[in-house]
Amino acid sequence: MKIKILQKYLISEFLKYFAVSLLSLIFFYIVVDFISNIGAFTKHSPEFQYIILYFFYKLPEITYRVLPLSVLLSTLLSISFFNKNNEITAVKSSGLSMTRFFAPLIILGAAISVFAFLLSNFVAVRSNVLRRVVMQKDINKNKNYNEGSVYKYTTKNIFIHYKRCIVTAEIMDPASKTVRGVNVYVFDDKFMLKKRYIAKTGYFGKGGLKLTGGQEDDFDIEKGRGFVQKYFKTINIPMYLDLNFFRSYTLKPEFLSIINLSKMITVAKKSESGLSYILTSYYSKLSFPIINLILILIGISIGLLLGKKGNSPVSIGISLVFAFTWWVINSIALSLGESAQLNPILSAFMSDIIFLSFALYFITDID
Repeated sequence: MKIKILQKYLISEFLKYFAVSLLSLIFFYIVVDFISNIGAFTKHSPEFQYIILYFFYKLPEITYRVLPLSVLLSTLLSISFFNKNNEITAVKSSGLSMTRFFAPLIILGAAISVFAFLLSNFVAVRSNVLRRVVMQKDINKNKNYNEGSVYKYTTKNIFIHYKRCIVTAEIMDPASKTVRGVNVYVFDDKFMLKKRYIAKTGYFGKGGLKLTGGQEDDFDIEKGRGFVQKYFKTINIPMYLDLNFFRSYTLKPEFLSIINLSKMITVAKKSESGLSYILTSYYSKLSFPIINLILILIGISIGLLLGKKGNSPVSIGISLVFAFTWWVINSIALSLGESAQLNPILSAFMSDIIFLSFALYFITDID
């Protein structure tokens, strides 16, 4: 019973600091965002209610972004409060191990990580779309903008790399899955041009790309027949492209859930193009929430190591240093992953791995 009382006391103190930290960081984020975008907000003299609505829809994304810093800050502040009142010493003298004492806080960290994952993929994605619509339609006065505009396709001057083929088209109609003014270039292993298809129209269906009304130019001179040209009414080319591919490069991960990204991965694997960028975005949706749990482990270990030296200013300073360090490492790793210079899984989880190693190294000595 005594143990449960102490643990409840710990959780209540953490939640108190967590609420204050989270609300303060959200407020600071909104103020900075408002100042940085004040030109856009005032350019077309929108009604103030739309600016409020913009930040209301952005609130889930802001919360998701500031959660890690809030978690670390509240953990350090809670432990500094316990150290200040000699309560950590009292807990140790009672024979209760630090691992058992902090177990509920670690479990809470895991719950926050799950919450962050759900918030990002099932709430923030939707609110980000609505935020974009408010910004474009109501603040920038673009009355033709709607939710469909956020996920718009590239419909003009199409250029696609698909395995050993390059496809160009003048216009695409997403509704009918057709393209007009189509050119398909087929290359061999040495990237030498083998064939070229020129057609008036093309249709992306289950059977591949169906071309209508065009010509086929065969440049495969290795067969000993030289250049051959022939005309066709219809022809099927084994190019199984999904319409998602036409918008995979125009959307940011903040507008895509992990389910959307998994569908794009399937498309990118077929086309063998853009896969690294989409995979990195996919795995980052998994890696970012986990940092909440890792930072609680770091906060516990650092807080106990500092003892009474870990007062509020020191805790805030340490939190900012860790947050900035994590942001730098994560940003660099993601950039390398998106540009295919680093394995997508490693790039997404690199900062988590580094910080988890740091946390496990110190957490083993808390008793």
